Amino acid sequence: MKKEVKEIKRPLLRLLVLLITVNIVFSTISCSTVPTKQTDSKGVYHKIKRGQTLWRIAKTYGIDLELLAKANNLEDATEIKTGGLIFIPNAEKILEVEIYRPADAHVKKASIPPSVNREIELGWPVNGKVTSPYGNRNGKKHDGVDISVPKGTPIKAAAGGIVTFSGRNFNDYGKMIVIKHNSEFSTVYAHNLENILEEGDDVKKGQVIGRVGNSGNASGYHLHFEVRKDEKPINPLFFLP
Repeated sequence: MKKEVKEIKRPLLRLLVLLITVNIVFSTISCSTVPTKQTDSKGVYHKIKRGQTLWRIAKTYGIDLELLAKANNLEDATEIKTGGLIFIPNAEKILEVEIYRPADAHVKKASIPPSVNREIELGWPVNGKVTSPYGNRNGKKHDGVDISVPKGTPIKAAAGGIVTFSGRNFNDYGKMIVIKHNSEFSTVYAHNLENILEEGDDVKKGQVIGRVGNSGNASGYHLHFEVRKDEKPINPLFFLP
């Protein structure tokens, strides 16, 4: 009887050893694939602070702005949110990105009268015909006004402030400039042929900041002009003379 028990145990023991060996082999193969995944996703996550822009983050890390936007599935380079995370491909460590704030002088000079439609004094950025107003357009929201003018027409700042974005936007806006006028208001100038100013530049009301084109998703030469209050678009015609 004892002999029969031993003969039964031996095959079971061999089977157990075989299973352990196979498990070790597969574990080794599985582990060997991990470094490949880590290599593919090499980089760091940068936490966005108030006042930082995608352009300034890209410049600090030495990465192409368009590449950075694509790596983070961003269609609008101006709409990154404070506290959010931006993945920086191939970066080895987190860097300190300079925070740009509008000069105190601009904030102090900004007068906010009680009248809702005169909270800021703006001038026309170009002299032309408004071909597409603010509001609903073909079932879609149009966040500004389109002003038709010839190619190359100088674009003027609607008010004084600080350039907080100058570059190519990755949705439909093409080359665009954003100017921060005070703690609440900013203006957007899009579809430009060229941008003359760069991020961080001071600008005076009426100063030429770019030239009209049809970059991005634009039909014909025109300026797309927006007014934003607390980052939300409002009708520019409320503020223009």
